[in-house]
Amino acid sequence: MDPQKKISKIERCSGLSENEFYNTYVKNSVPVVVTDKAEWTSSEKFTPEFLKSNYNHLERTIDGKTYTLSEIIDLCKASTPENRAPYPNIYDLNRDFPDYVKDIPLIVYGKSNRLFSRLLLNTFAKRTNQRQLFFGGKGCSFPILHIDYLGVHTQLTQIIGEKDFILYSPDQTPYFYPDEVLRNQSPVNINDPDYDKFPLFKNAEAITTTLKPGETLFIPSGWWHTTYIHNFNLTYAIDHVNAYNWNTFMDEIYLSAKQNHPNLAWIIKGYKVIMGRAFNFKESLLN
Repeated sequence: MDPQKKISKIERCSGLSENEFYNTYVKNSVPVVVTDKAEWTSSEKFTPEFLKSNYNHLERTIDGKTYTLSEIIDLCKASTPENRAPYPNIYDLNRDFPDYVKDIPLIVYGKSNRLFSRLLLNTFAKRTNQRQLFFGGKGCSFPILHIDYLGVHTQLTQIIGEKDFILYSPDQTPYFYPDEVLRNQSPVNINDPDYDKFPLFKNAEAITTTLKPGETLFIPSGWWHTTYIHNFNLTYAIDHVNAYNWNTFMDEIYLSAKQNHPNLAWIIKGYKVIMGRAFNFKESLLN
């Protein structure tokens, strides 16, 4: 696949080997929906009834109000575009649902997910190596057009319901007016854009896909995206760093350190090079 070719739609694929997936989509920074890697989503452990019966002790505070998991689920089921459920409702799989960790296999591409390697300093890893569950309801949408933090790849698997994903390629970044501080967020409301304030957004071209239960969307590093939910919804998300986006990941950490700890930032530059070589060598030994 030509990485310079304009992408007009998100392909749906099955039967891909890890090498095919990496060489075709990851290396070329192309989003794709994988349709055959999430049989686990049909387990009764992911039904609303099971979750409410076994995890109602979990609480979330959203906009100053605290909800139990059962209340979140009921609100998401009753959600409408006019009366939306609180969103986003994010739970950490490792902390909140530790019994589920073994039930959800890791999809690895590029030979390893460096975020979960013991070679990566925990100081860096803990900032983005969560495995998360998102609950939502009809009419909910992610509030900000954004790039995922620190230049990670993102893998999202739909468990319940359908969710629209709206994506924009990295070369369109100037159309979204990110500022120097929030470089991964856009102030543009894509549903009601202010063209007087953001005239370049007229040039933006989105590609969309609707993710269905049992399907997994790969969003490459640097792609802008947001979502819209059609019905009661549960989505699993995990981030990835591999050889393709290692430098981007470490450069983002360096820029953050430069702002907050300028005297230590130079260490990160050396760490990027040394550990990048260590990861590359280790991964070269894998089949």
